[in-house]
Amino acid sequence: MSTNSYERTITTIAPQPATTSNPLSSAHHFVSIKLTSRNYLFWRTQLLSFLQGQELLGYVDDEIVCPPPTVDDSPPGDSAFSVATTGPVLNPAYRSWVKQDQSILLLLVSSMSDEVLHLAVGRNTAKEVWDSITAALGSSTRARCLNLLGQFQSLR
Repeated sequence: MSTNSYERTITTIAPQPATTSNPLSSAHHFVSIKLTSRNYLFWRTQLLSFLQGQELLGYVDDEIVCPPPTVDDSPPGDSAFSVATTGPVLNPAYRSWVKQDQSILLLLVSSMSDEVLHLAVGRNTAKEVWDSITAALGSSTRARCLNLLGQFQSLR
């Protein structure tokens, strides 16, 4: 007696999640200068205009602050009527903020030459890296600009 066994395989195609465009995915087209110790003003000009155009400048100038990691999920109203409170839950706004901030951090680090990459070491947010770069290179650039301005004024 022979037994014929047939298996039927049903393959379903799961719908692909909607992809949202990340404005930083094409940033390398707009930020062409790698930061060195001598071109801070040119690099900063590119980065500021790009970040401002993408409405991301607030991440480095402290206008868009990090939301708390958790929020209280207690129901609104009188606590006497609530049977149980669930307490703090993960804040979705925090997760979104961290994701965006880390993308900006990656943009900053990838636009730095090896010469100045040490300015990003140990920094965890885009603002921390931005502030480190500004503190290290901004003041020397301003001094260099003032020196050049003085030289231009002394030319006859």
